[in-house]
Amino acid sequence: MKRLLYFFSFFFFLIFFQTSVQAAVQADLLLQKENISAGQEFFLALKLSLPSGGHVYWQNPGDSGEPIELKLKLPEGFREIQRYWPAPEKFTVGPFTEYGYKNQAYVVAKIKASENLKQGEVFVIDAKATWLFCHNECIPMSQDLSVLGIGGKINERENKEISRVIQNMPKENKETLFFETPDTLILSLPAHKEVKSAYFFSKNLKILNYSATQNLKEAGGKFYLFMKKSDTMSAQPLDLLEGTLVLYDERREPVCSFDVKALKTDENLPVFTEPFVWIDFLTALFFAFSGGVLLNLMPCVFPVLSLKAFRLLNAARDVSVADRRKAGLSYTAGVLLSFCCIGLILIALRAAGSEMGWGFQLQYPPFVLGLCLFLFFLGLVFSDIVSVGEKLSAFSLNVGRNWGDFGTGVLAVLVATPCAAPFMGTALGYGLMNPAVVTMCVFFAMGSGLAFPFLLLDFYPALGRFLPKAGPWMVMFRQFLAFPLYAAAAWLLWVLSAQEGSVALAVGLSCVVAVSFAVWLAGAAQSKNLKRISVFVTLFTLFLIIVGLYSLSPVRLSEKEKNRIDWIDYNAAEIQDYRQAGVPVFIKFSAKWCLTCLVNEKTVFSSEKIAKAFRQKGVVAFSADWTNRSDEITAALESFGRGGIPLYVYYAPYSKQPRILPQLVTSKTILSLVDGL
Repeated sequence: MKRLLYFFSFFFFLIFFQTSVQAAVQADLLLQKENISAGQEFFLALKLSLPSGGHVYWQNPGDSGEPIELKLKLPEGFREIQRYWPAPEKFTVGPFTEYGYKNQAYVVAKIKASENLKQGEVFVIDAKATWLFCHNECIPMSQDLSVLGIGGKINERENKEISRVIQNMPKENKETLFFETPDTLILSLPAHKEVKSAYFFSKNLKILNYSATQNLKEAGGKFYLFMKKSDTMSAQPLDLLEGTLVLYDERREPVCSFDVKALKTDENLPVFTEPFVWIDFLTALFFAFSGGVLLNLMPCVFPVLSLKAFRLLNAARDVSVADRRKAGLSYTAGVLLSFCCIGLILIALRAAGSEMGWGFQLQYPPFVLGLCLFLFFLGLVFSDIVSVGEKLSAFSLNVGRNWGDFGTGVLAVLVATPCAAPFMGTALGYGLMNPAVVTMCVFFAMGSGLAFPFLLLDFYPALGRFLPKAGPWMVMFRQFLAFPLYAAAAWLLWVLSAQEGSVALAVGLSCVVAVSFAVWLAGAAQSKNLKRISVFVTLFTLFLIIVGLYSLSPVRLSEKEKNRIDWIDYNAAEIQDYRQAGVPVFIKFSAKWCLTCLVNEKTVFSSEKIAKAFRQKGVVAFSADWTNRSDEITAALESFGRGGIPLYVYYAPYSKQPRILPQLVTSKTILSLVDGL
């Protein structure tokens, strides 16, 4: 019996605790005026009075929490016009950033009264308020509320508290626009004299990193607020940015606030003049140098740097110190010149309005393919599958020929662009957001870091005693280093596929196979009378690579995009709808592993004439991709009496029977279908 009493006592205690906390948050429903005339617009406010130390949440609560919810039950003929929220505050709770209110919270609704409201008529507005109150712990709460009003103009006196809240509401601002870069959203607005900082509370959920600092910059009489994107931001394009913008003075006191509905702009950002701070500049140089040193250990750079390392290990003891220093300076010159060229290109592109950063070359498909083929070829050299000859093998292995060391420096920077070492991000961000001179200093420091270890070894040969001694192990180690190069080439093929799809991947693989064949034949020609054939194959391979690079150029790709057929994924119901509407329908059943399909795709369906004829005649083209198993497509094939692909089906307008085309089609066959339309 005692245990049962203890059990019930525990629940009574919980109920009492909940009731006491609930009572600590006072909820009220307030009318702007006691008397409302027919058809008049008025304000209704939910007021939450909070105990000290606690808070409730804004309509976007931030990283965690739940917003205040107010559900109104209005009298007949009344309707809500708009909902208003005061500017929130920012709270930091552990690793989370939250948006909400302390002490007092309001949610205001603008309501229009019924046109049939009579003078002296009493009306009741019911509401249910729900909120999450957080102090040391978070407790969900709710309360049913109601307020009485009277129709007529007996008393025009307004509730001063609601009037004050409405007066302090964020003002509407239609002058704001926003820019988008890969990592940031930038809000532009007119400049204010007293304002020293700002914070944007976004209504769009999960598009901003709430904990990141928002930086305010001024240029050309306008403010620009830089906001870091969220890592989970949707890939869908953002055209409208909504939220509340709060401007603060130097004491971090709010000056004013605005309700923002900013449209996206494609204009170029202005050049921002930042006050030069020596400590920031020197810190950026230190990070840039450190990042450059660590680049030597990155997987994509290390195999190439082994060329320089093997030269050091193989260097004869009678090589003079002067020659070694010349070699070190040549290597350093190649690295620094390459970094400076990248810096100058980035500065020029950003001045032209392009948002570019480290590794921007990889956004250009021909460069990706070219680098892939070069790394693959270098892997073949490391694997001893191909011998590049005595003259070429002197590349960075002959101490007396400094052009080899210079070329190794250029090559090291070239293959370093896909990599990003620790500290590089901070240094590059600082450099690219500052004037050109600062940008070049950062890139120069980064190049100095990359070249520093080998420059040190060349100037102080005594340090070479810490390196392993040259021996047979170097051959096996060099062959082992071929595999990171093959892996980098495979990764670049994946990048190429992600950029331009399966066609680009096919071009890349074809070039890789051609390079492999040319290399094999060149090796075989050394011992057999095949030199003329080898030269011809090598020239043909170079021609194939040039054609591949051209086919992946942005100009060529944009032309293909304009001249291709607009295929729609196979959908039986959609096809039936088009047929019933009298629209001509063409259906292509194919797969990526079907060679006949690929031949038809390249020779017929990639034709500009076919695409133009389909558009002019209004033919709707459906593609049934059978690359992966699909019961729906299998059933469709069987309905046409076929068990394999390719299959091409054409329905003329209002025709009941389809026309089945041959497996090997021609452009003439396709054009003859639509000529009569």
